[in-house]
Amino acid sequence: MRQLLIYLSLVLFISTGTVWAQNTSLTGTITDKTTSEPMIGVTVLVKGTTIGTVTNYDGVYNLQVPDNTEMLVYSFIGYQTQEVAYTGQSVINIQLQDDSENLDEVVVTGYGIQKKGTYTGSVEVVSAEKIEQVPVASFDQALQGRAPGVVSVGSSGRPGAAATVRIRGVSSINAGNDPLYIMDGIPITAGQFSALNQNDIENVSILKDATATSLYGSRASNGVIVITTKRGKSDGRTSIQYRGQFGLNTIARDNFNMMNTAQKIQYEEELGLKTYTPEEKLDLMKTNTNWFDVVLRDALTQSHELSARGGNENTRFYMSGGYYFQEGIQYRSDFERFTYRLNLDNKVSDRANLGVNLSFGYESNNNTVSGGAASTNVYNPIFAARLLNPYLAPYTSDGSYNNEGFPFANPIEQIMLNENKNNTLKIVGGVFFDVELAKNLVFKTNLGADFYDYRSYGFLHPDSEWGRGFNGKITEGFRRNFRLTPTNTLRYKFQIAEKHDFNVLAGQEIISNTNRGFSVGARNIPTDKLRVLAVASEIDGWGGDGYDYTVASFFGNMAYSYNYKYLADLSIRRDGSSRFGVDNRWGTFWSAGLGWNIQEEEFIKGIGWIDQLKVRASVGETGNYNIGNYEHQALYGYTTYIEQSAAFYAQAANDELTWERKFKANVALEMAFLRKYRAKVDFYSETTKDMLFVVPRSITTGIGGRLENIGEMNNKGFEVELDGQLIQKGDFGFHLNANLSYNLNRVTKLYNNLEEIDQGYTKITLDQPLGTFYMARWAGVDESTGKGLWYTADGEVTDTYSDAHRVLLEGKTYLPPLTGGFTGTFSYKSLQLSAFFSWMADKWLINNTRFFTESHGMFASYNQSADLLDYWKQPGDKAKHPNPEYQDNEFDTRLLENASFLRLKNLTLSYNLNKNFVQKTMFFNSCRVYAQGQNLLTFTGYKGIDPEFYGVMEANMYPHVRTITLGIDLGF
Repeated sequence: MRQLLIYLSLVLFISTGTVWAQNTSLTGTITDKTTSEPMIGVTVLVKGTTIGTVTNYDGVYNLQVPDNTEMLVYSFIGYQTQEVAYTGQSVINIQLQDDSENLDEVVVTGYGIQKKGTYTGSVEVVSAEKIEQVPVASFDQALQGRAPGVVSVGSSGRPGAAATVRIRGVSSINAGNDPLYIMDGIPITAGQFSALNQNDIENVSILKDATATSLYGSRASNGVIVITTKRGKSDGRTSIQYRGQFGLNTIARDNFNMMNTAQKIQYEEELGLKTYTPEEKLDLMKTNTNWFDVVLRDALTQSHELSARGGNENTRFYMSGGYYFQEGIQYRSDFERFTYRLNLDNKVSDRANLGVNLSFGYESNNNTVSGGAASTNVYNPIFAARLLNPYLAPYTSDGSYNNEGFPFANPIEQIMLNENKNNTLKIVGGVFFDVELAKNLVFKTNLGADFYDYRSYGFLHPDSEWGRGFNGKITEGFRRNFRLTPTNTLRYKFQIAEKHDFNVLAGQEIISNTNRGFSVGARNIPTDKLRVLAVASEIDGWGGDGYDYTVASFFGNMAYSYNYKYLADLSIRRDGSSRFGVDNRWGTFWSAGLGWNIQEEEFIKGIGWIDQLKVRASVGETGNYNIGNYEHQALYGYTTYIEQSAAFYAQAANDELTWERKFKANVALEMAFLRKYRAKVDFYSETTKDMLFVVPRSITTGIGGRLENIGEMNNKGFEVELDGQLIQKGDFGFHLNANLSYNLNRVTKLYNNLEEIDQGYTKITLDQPLGTFYMARWAGVDESTGKGLWYTADGEVTDTYSDAHRVLLEGKTYLPPLTGGFTGTFSYKSLQLSAFFSWMADKWLINNTRFFTESHGMFASYNQSADLLDYWKQPGDKAKHPNPEYQDNEFDTRLLENASFLRLKNLTLSYNLNKNFVQKTMFFNSCRVYAQGQNLLTFTGYKGIDPEFYGVMEANMYPHVRTITLGIDLGF
């Protein structure tokens, strides 16, 4: 498949170079020297020009060669490039020799670029083709299942919502678990990727072990994700591309079976909640509302992008502009984005280069009003749609909003009357300059900035139920963040005796971050026609805050290779952070890695089917400083008391507060064989020490606790990745890529010699995974009495619920130990079908929605799940639910569900139009059309709205969407 793609792209790219030449015909066949099989997609170029072609499916090429040609160049990825003198021949046949070293991908790692073959770190590369054109607004959601050891979960289907990303598990309880994100050498804020255009990304390198991450020191405990954007070319040509998509969004999955009108009337009468006359029943039966259909809709999505890429030997550029719009399937939850990118590389002289990276994004979100933002608040339209009875109509006969008989506000009316908006301006940019001070000694300076402005706006209509109590209300908020990162490095490469290769790096970096924000609310609005703060007559509330932090760093790295056979990598970094006390601000982090390219040994070179065989290992230490900016200081808070300013003791000082440290160990085996298969397995163990945890204190001190370095946690596991061209028969091919990860999390130390900490529905327990559930076990319904039954902690059966019955449910945690994904790609000539699946196994989740929709008690007057009709009525009944007279819902194992899933995440069918046909237009040189579906199928036993959720319990989440799009890529 890879060969076919290369073949098509290269044909479109270089074929125009043959049109205008005054030339002679040349033909030939190119074969693999080892197998003698013809090679598809080999590039044949006239040296020093862009005139060339590629071989067809039979390995044959035809080229019109200019009369002044002196040399021809034959090249293909994974093979040694050959240069052949041209003396006017009409036929040149070539055999290419595979080159094990060229099998290595180029990966962007800590402050540099290396080949995987000479690198001892654990790095996964997600290429552009895997994330381009995926119909999601935030690129982190496109990472799910793409790389082993990386969990990316979208806990909301809201347009533009960010994913939760974890690399090799969770390693901290109170400090952050997000990885560090670097884009073109600039640290960027996690969770703000909806303002970036993922089609601008060339690849994503995911750094996992100590060798790969330790050069980032105190920020690298949770791994590093390095984003490399596209750059220009130096071939003297400019390629312009348009990409467009149009599609439809629908709810991906709704597994709730709520009562219809007939069922709800029956249920209410059976429980004695209401008594209806026959006439009243007939009148109610005229309405049977599915409230989900009222607050949700089928929604449109579209994207457009125009990019230009080109340059010459002195100046290279990449420039793009994009527009993305997605209607939310929930009314008033739309997302709109405008993006612009410019990457410019200029060769100032033979020794110096100057460049600019600039990304501009402006996004606007129109959000549904959610009141207190609680998932179990009826201001949440999803929750309201669950609870409203089906015999209530959303509209009256004249089309106005209906409010008769409602227990709370009509959600569709509140959605349409009120507003909740925000917009973000995001700029990430940098200027870099590098100069070769002496032979192979390069100094580089990079000044990077990450900037965003965020503005929120809320309006509660005076006539809406939510706004009536305020006589209308307006709230506005603003937040600005600016992070400046100057980085200076000095790199020296040298060789001794042509076998000893050294690459030495020394660097210095400073991070300075400033954040300011304020908000204000006002009530009593004279008219809904004027929706600005100035017209309100009363201030409702105000607030403002600000914070700063600084990190200073010095680092060094040495990479060594002996004859491309034996490898070593050493790193050290010294970080100082303003987030810790004066005596504990500095920390030292390090790594050491070794590698052995076994295929370079003489005893392996004779084994023809082995292309690459590599063993690597690493150890080292990284840190975590993702806590508040002033946690080490004694702080006072300020408020009002009896309309007077007042201060209160808010936080105790801890001058001993310092970094969390993570010790990482990794060993791996990589293999490439038969020129079309690859396999890799990593084994790792990562231990967090000095873990930051809030240690409780007596409330008589005025505070509930203090952050301290007290605990330890371990993550260990393995990762497997397989890749291969399983079938290549003529024009038909099938390529498979699959990955699997297993991570075992264990808490190994707590404060004050504690062995467990009760957190309600989970318990932190020594030698158990974080997030292990701690609940009473449901034992079913007593067939003779209709009472609910539970197991006591000792295993006895009782009909009385108590928190004392809770036990640790070993092996059941919300953190899935098994994750992965696989992609199968079928190709036939210019047609391609690709199916990508992601999965998680042994993942558990409390279905909190069922607590409200399967409740005989206080919620019985609201609509309920049809499953609740299966309740005990008389002795001998084998019922799912108890008699309403006895029990209501409890947070027991009835609500704990297996949320493991397999999801068809993306299915794409594409076709590349015949290049000769396309070029006859005299305007286009390539055209690809495609159709794709996102979240098409989900296989799971979870009964909630979606198993793809990160957390202990899920309730009324914004549903994930199924997206069907049609797209076109045009090259000019």
